[in-house]
Amino acid sequence: MKTKSPQVLFDALAETYETMREVLNWSPFSHVEAALDLASVSGLRVLDVGCGTGEVARLLAAHGAEVVGIDISPEMCYLAAERSENIMFLTHDLSDPLPFPDGRFDILIALGCLEYLPAIAPVLDEFCRVLTQNGLFLGVFERCGEDCPGGIQPQVEFLDDWVRYRQTEEEWHQILAARFEAVQWLRVPGFLLEETGEMTQYCRAIAKGPQVRASRKVV
Repeated sequence: MKTKSPQVLFDALAETYETMREVLNWSPFSHVEAALDLASVSGLRVLDVGCGTGEVARLLAAHGAEVVGIDISPEMCYLAAERSENIMFLTHDLSDPLPFPDGRFDILIALGCLEYLPAIAPVLDEFCRVLTQNGLFLGVFERCGEDCPGGIQPQVEFLDDWVRYRQTEEEWHQILAARFEAVQWLRVPGFLLEETGEMTQYCRAIAKGPQVRASRKVV
């Protein structure tokens, strides 16, 4: 089966995304609050990857951060811009290099979006590239394992036309440890699978000190 682009899925979900997120018991805010002191983000440059309708971007901007949001879905970006003030939202596919110069951001956030990518290493290398030397990365990733829905399968089909790609906790840890000087790690629940009543299982990483692998000019 040839899977459809996540853009198609999230374009279709854009109008009801925030309500659906609540129904599925998935909230990004607890992860943001665990990683960041909101009172100290004023003036910091933040990239919100997989920004959706801009909820996290608006929270950080309200505390004085300079936020840019990117998402594969034009519909998500349109709604995010419509609901926000003074925040830039860009449509971008993470299979392409990020359209930002080296060291552009102090903080990069990617919550529950990387499981739609079959090749994760080049994306994380790009994250390292656009972060400052002492930059912080907050990521939440779906993991596979014996205690997870779908077991140890590295990819699972859902909604008939899409695939989520997963790594084990150990694989995720190795991937990040190779790219950051320090990584804090925690198992966290993901979202509710309505068809089974199970919760997907995630890992949350708070990583600092990116090891930049490559440099590229952005014109």
